[in-house]
Amino acid sequence: MAIHADWPAYPCEPRGGHALFDLAQFPKGTQFEPIDDIDRCVLFSAYGFDPNKPPPKDPWSDDAFQVAIWHEDLIHLQKLGVITGVTPISEREWQLRRRIDAGWRWGQKLYIKDDQGKMQPLDWPSLPETPHEDDFYDGDPYQYPAFEVDGKDSPVTVTTAGWDVATRELSASIEVPESLPDLRKQLDHELYDSAVREVGIAIEATLREALDLDDGYGQKLVGHFIHHLKDDVFVHNTGLKMYRLRLRTFFKFVRNPHAHHKISLPEPQALALIAHALDLLNDIQQFSDEMK
Repeated sequence: MAIHADWPAYPCEPRGGHALFDLAQFPKGTQFEPIDDIDRCVLFSAYGFDPNKPPPKDPWSDDAFQVAIWHEDLIHLQKLGVITGVTPISEREWQLRRRIDAGWRWGQKLYIKDDQGKMQPLDWPSLPETPHEDDFYDGDPYQYPAFEVDGKDSPVTVTTAGWDVATRELSASIEVPESLPDLRKQLDHELYDSAVREVGIAIEATLREALDLDDGYGQKLVGHFIHHLKDDVFVHNTGLKMYRLRLRTFFKFVRNPHAHHKISLPEPQALALIAHALDLLNDIQQFSDEMK
């Protein structure tokens, strides 16, 4: 992937079907606000998952949550009706909006400092042409996202239909490993809250085993594991940042609530959470094998 930015989160490959699940790893009601747009990929700050807390003061902070989605995946998900908050626009409109956001105005020069600190006029390249009928023969020219609904600024959110799709597909993919016999028993007896708690315990135990630790839990344990991967396993930085996000969201939104509270779950939602957790568990075990 060619993203020329040092972001706290990176996307999976485009057109891979991951984008909806990247958004759905956050709780219902989460809002995604764009904070950067580079190489036809958007970085979002996630907020609203706790209605009692305002958006983060610094959306770039390591303690904040970010997620990145490709333009084409955003447009695709919007057309499917599984997200809202995206309006397709042309490249010309997208380029023009970026210029205006940077301070550009018709008939005015915009100046920036060069390497020597001198102010130099910024020469913008020519804007693309406005789309016309012939452009549709080569595909839809409206393939750039504007984050608005009916002309008004709007965050991106997962729709009810989107949650139904994510839950259904994840729950259908669950495969309980033989190494977790108690998990199978809990599912057979429809003890879904206990089953989610069980797989959370398994993930935490596997992380500690990988790090050769007797103690450690939560986000600190995630941080130790990611730093350990940087030191001991050849993993591209983009992959580490994607993996860090998945672990952080799992501990924040799944493991912690179920470790401290009894939560009633319908079967599809429980199976979806467990399927996501088992994928994480499998990845951790693979990384651990590489570290041996």
